[in-house]
Order: sequence, then C-alpha cells, then structure tokens
Amino acid sequence: MIDVEKSNMQHETNARRNRRRKRGLSLYVLAVLVLALGTIVTLSLTVFFNIKTIRVTGYADRYTAEDIVKASGIQIGDNLVRLNKKYAEERALDNLIRIETVKVHKQFPNTVEIEVQKCTPAYNVSYECGTLIVSEHGRILENTMDPMPGLVKIVGYVPEVDTPGKQIQAKEERMDKVFSAFRDLIYEGGLGVPIVEIDMTDFNDIMVDFDSRIKFDMGNWSEITYKISFAEQIIAEQPADKEGYLIMVGRNQCSFRNKSEYEASRQKVKQGVPDEMPTETTEPMTDENGDPITDPETPEQPENIEDLGE
Repeated sequence: MIDVEKSNMQHETNARRNRRRKRGLSLYVLAVLVLALGTIVTLSLTVFFNIKTIRVTGYADRYTAEDIVKASGIQIGDNLVRLNKKYAEERALDNLIRIETVKVHKQFPNTVEIEVQKCTPAYNVSYECGTLIVSEHGRILENTMDPMPGLVKIVGYVPEVDTPGKQIQAKEERMDKVFSAFRDLIYEGGLGVPIVEIDMTDFNDIMVDFDSRIKFDMGNWSEITYKISFAEQIIAEQPADKEGYLIMVGRNQCSFRNKSEYEASRQKVKQGVPDEMPTETTEPMTDENGDPITDPETPEQPENIEDLGE
C-alpha cells in the first residue's frame, strides 16, 4: 500500500514538472517571436525598403520631373513604409498650381511613382475684381484682369475663394451647384454646339450663349443637363448662321425669336406694353436646392402652351 502511494505522488510531481516545463517553453517561444517581429519591424522602418528610385509619370508641361519630386517632399533614402502618401500629394498640389491631380504609388521594395495630371484652362470667371482662370475641374489657375481667349465665360458667380492653386468656391452654395453641373456637362463633351458664356446672375433666369449667336434662356437651374440637351436639338435644326434667342417655355417646349424681335419685345415689356410672344421662361422660381417654389394659396393651372415654332 505504501509503495502504491509513493508511486502516485511521484507521478503527480512529474506531471506538475512537465506542465511547468511546457509553460516555460511556450513563454520562451512567444518571447522569441515577439523579439523577431520587433526586429523585422525595426529593420523595415530603418534598413529595409528605403527609396532608391522616384519615377514621375503623367503629363505636366510646365514642370520638370525634378520640380514635381521636390514639391512632393519625397527624397531618395526615405523609408517606403513610413512614407505618408496623402501628405506628399497635398504638398505637391499646394506647390504646383498648374497640376490638377497628384497620386503617389508605393512600389516595394524601393520605388515610388508620382503620377500627375496637368490643369487645362477652361473658364474665365468674371467677378468684381477681375477674372479667375479656372481649370476643367474647378482649380483656380490665375487671378488676372485679362481673360484668356477661347475659354467659356462665367458671369454672375461670386467667389468666396480667389487664390490661385485653390479649388474655386462661391459665397452661395447654389452657385457652386450650378457651376459644377455645367462643368460636368462640358467636361463630358459631346456638345454639338459649343457653349461660350453662362450667365447665372439670376438663378431663375439663367442665360446660356451657344456659339456667340444663339442665347438660350433656360429659366431656373433645375434639370440643367436635360435643358441643354433639348436646346441643342433645336439649335441643330436651325441654319448654321442663324442668330436669335431660344426661350424655355414650360418643361418640354421652346420658343425661338429673332434677335431684333426679341430685343423689341423686351423693350415693350420694359415700357409696360403687352407682348403676345414670350420673352422669358414660364418656369416657376426655385429654392436653394433647385426645387420649384409654389404658393399654397394659388391653385395650379393646367398646362396649355402653344408651340411657337420659329
């Protein structure tokens, strides 16, 4: 009996010793792994993945590759892992006014690619202090007294920001919405008749000049894409040298007036003389979101608009 008890005690002692040994071994292995991982991270941030090559791609005719690299702040020897791409992109944009976009790409183990896209001047934004030359995507390129020939003229836009290198911003949000809608429309291309001027002085009576010969009174700023497309279809049916005014009547009709007739009609209206031909849109006024403003006390009138043709 005594021998059996001694044997059991010895077995329990050995089991506890083995458990302690395994626990100690596990802690040792964990410590080695942590140390190895720490060493790898340290080497990655110091010795490994240091930049040896900086490559500039894209097109920026006003800047050399050296100009772009310097503006980004990226240098040979910088660590690729620690490189802050967003900071480098923003720094390059702040320093290079004529660059529209900058994208920094990490290419392990030791290369950085800086991809750039140049700005294309597209708009002369006329305001009280002169003209802002603005790119296709709304970046201010110049603040000048001399408009750049061949660009679309914007009238009635009141800028809050006028500093070259910054994104253009208006004092009223709906100005930005209108300008942005036209920018998207023009940038996408496909316009059969070029737009040369947009007057947004009155949000309920926006005027668009097509080809310096036909002015389109599109009414309020709702459904800009639809209205411009509709106007282009009508203009395309007119002789190439025809001049005059196209007036939006309701949602799906337009009235075309010769220049002399339109100006005479406008003069009559100013003098209080009734004119049977419309010289302005019949669309309702809109709020800051472009939605029609309706008077709850005034019953809605049924649409009964005569197609005035030419």
